[in-house]
Amino acid sequence: MPSTKEIKNRIKSVGDTQKITNAMYLISSTKMRRARKEAEETKPYFDLLRKEIRRMFAVEGDITSRYYDAEVDEAVAGGRNGILIITGDKGLAGAYNQNVIKEAIALMDRSDEYRLYIVGDFGWRFFRTRGEKVVESFAHSMNQPSLAMARDITRELLDEFDAGEFDRLYVCYTEFSGGMSPGTAMHDRLIPFDRDDFTPEGAETDVNASTVFEYEPDVKTVLERIMQSYLVGYVYSALVNSYSSEQSARMMAMDSANENASELLDHLELEYNHLRQNAITQEITEISSGARSLRSKNNR
Repeated sequence: MPSTKEIKNRIKSVGDTQKITNAMYLISSTKMRRARKEAEETKPYFDLLRKEIRRMFAVEGDITSRYYDAEVDEAVAGGRNGILIITGDKGLAGAYNQNVIKEAIALMDRSDEYRLYIVGDFGWRFFRTRGEKVVESFAHSMNQPSLAMARDITRELLDEFDAGEFDRLYVCYTEFSGGMSPGTAMHDRLIPFDRDDFTPEGAETDVNASTVFEYEPDVKTVLERIMQSYLVGYVYSALVNSYSSEQSARMMAMDSANENASELLDHLELEYNHLRQNAITQEITEISSGARSLRSKNNR
């Protein structure tokens, strides 16, 4: 049975750990709110880009482009795929990293050939340890997503696409579902886009095809430039969703750790009080026995 000193030391250790987990909870909460705020500030810009793309398709329906011209049957496995995988830099976030890695592995199993582009140290270490060929020149931390980071990632991926390294590009990330939730791991096709996503019949009817616009030098060139900016927004959205989901999952993990620490502290304090009470009772018993023995001796 442990002594009262050992239990006191353990109570102090658990209390110190609880302070750390509580601090991590607060830090993750602040990071998540900041990331969501920055994403909301940029959302109107990318919404307008999407609306303008729909307008161009409505006016010029026969436009072709490398970004959205290919017809891809998602039900058919195979192909030369580039896979952008967004994980966190650290653990202590429940199953957040493992879920997105499982989603990526399932996509890899469907591919004839694939190239892995990893964002986040956790995913980088995992796939390198697994023996996968990771594009080493593509190394990005997930410390704090930003538009500048999304631009760099998009530029590198488009350079690889233009060089013919893959035919399709997928992004595996975690969709933020709000609140304290680990989010949902999923994948989307990034390039080529599905034209149906931008045709007015399949989207919101918020464009006026009769409005006349002049595009210089031509609508195809302008559309490709806009699509590059839209790709930046798409990547930025995936980064922010993943980052918010990671912080939310870490908040859940830290909240659970705090509750477990509180329960353990209650148990340790109860055990300490029992031992202390037993020690006091034993001392009183010894004093009473000594006094009784002394009285008996005096009486004799």
